[in-house]
Amino acid sequence: MSRTPEFDRTEVIDAALKVFWSDGYEASSVQKLLDAMNLNRGSLYGSFGDKARLFCEVMDHYVAIAGGIIEDTLLAREDPLDAIQSFFYRALLLADDKTLSYGCLLLNTISELAHTSPNLAQEALQRVAPLIDAFEQRVAQAQTLGMVNDEKSARALANYLMALLAGARLQAKMGASRETIKDIIDTGLLVLKPA
Repeated sequence: MSRTPEFDRTEVIDAALKVFWSDGYEASSVQKLLDAMNLNRGSLYGSFGDKARLFCEVMDHYVAIAGGIIEDTLLAREDPLDAIQSFFYRALLLADDKTLSYGCLLLNTISELAHTSPNLAQEALQRVAPLIDAFEQRVAQAQTLGMVNDEKSARALANYLMALLAGARLQAKMGASRETIKDIIDTGLLVLKPA
């Protein structure tokens, strides 16, 4: 008969998230994770399997947190262009300095592990895909309303928005001011406007 874990899983996952997010996957040693999570090796492996499976659960936790921003801005607002701009502003201008300095866990992971652990990089990419789909949905809606240039497909523009987000996140991680980040967002979003 297996024992019921004697810890709050959400708290433990949140502690692991902080380590992975600040240090990256490779630099987050099992011992560093154990210390942050306040677990022993047996509890870690018994409850999560291994470091990679723990990390997948951490990515799901991160997506659940970030999903609130997507729901409240990108999906909730009636005006599709306002929704897109609001998403960028909330994700990049309203986040605290520490969060901005960490960048995006998923984008960091794709960049860090694309060549060394492609399976985990692919796991991160799968979790980014719904955001690209949401961008596409709102761009297509804006194109139908004549608010967005329709020379490019909604998918191409959604991929562009993802690239804009990745670039702006990298600038934020490098210490760019909020004024600079706002200029990057505003200039980048001009691409959507009809000529």
